[in-house]
Amino acid sequence: MASLKSIALAANGLNGGFSMVRHFFGYKYYDSAQTFIDPLSLRRQLQRAKGKSIHLSITLVGKNANFGGTSVVTRTQARNIQLAIQRTRDLYAQAPLGIRKLYWSRISVADAGSYINITDSSEAEDLTDDWNGDNDGIDTFFVQSIGDAAGWSNSDGPCNKDSICGRTGAVIEMRTDLDFFRILVAHEVGHYLGLPGGVGTGNLMGADVNPPDGIDEIGTGSTAINSSQASTMRSGCYVKNAL
Repeated sequence: MASLKSIALAANGLNGGFSMVRHFFGYKYYDSAQTFIDPLSLRRQLQRAKGKSIHLSITLVGKNANFGGTSVVTRTQARNIQLAIQRTRDLYAQAPLGIRKLYWSRISVADAGSYINITDSSEAEDLTDDWNGDNDGIDTFFVQSIGDAAGWSNSDGPCNKDSICGRTGAVIEMRTDLDFFRILVAHEVGHYLGLPGGVGTGNLMGADVNPPDGIDEIGTGSTAINSSQASTMRSGCYVKNAL
């Protein structure tokens, strides 16, 4: 049976001493103020990390170094993103599809400009055209607000981050309703993995109640992933093979 050390080395490139929360789970902003709604289980994460998995490239839009000066992104928001990622890990276990590695980056307030508050889907696309994570993770950009939706992502997003064919990542609004936000992150990344919307209110991908506006209605009970969706999620170009 694979050990923690062998999985840590294979999945995350970790060798020698490391922090379980910070380095193995990838939660960079974990400190004495961070609590997890869904308790962390090393055993579950080991099982998930060694199966088919994805990496996430997380960009905080409007975050200055050390949250200093005019930083718009707060420590609380960064911690809430971690809670949402943990919820995504738990939901994707239905597929099963793990999330192995988290890459963290930021765009300062000065560099982010108007991208801190996105107007619409077109500006969300512009953000992914102008910025991307230089890594093998699915780009997920976190902004303060989006004018016409809570998040935007192509269904079956491009494999090439330099592609000019639509959004090359998910753009997600940092909502204060944490229960909803945790579903939203899993939903938008699900789109990028190839899942269309309009499945049903109890499904992770929600229901399009006002077609064809392309906006899925989801809620805190939108958690199910069916067998067809699981197959699609596990076959994407960003999916890493089992270890």
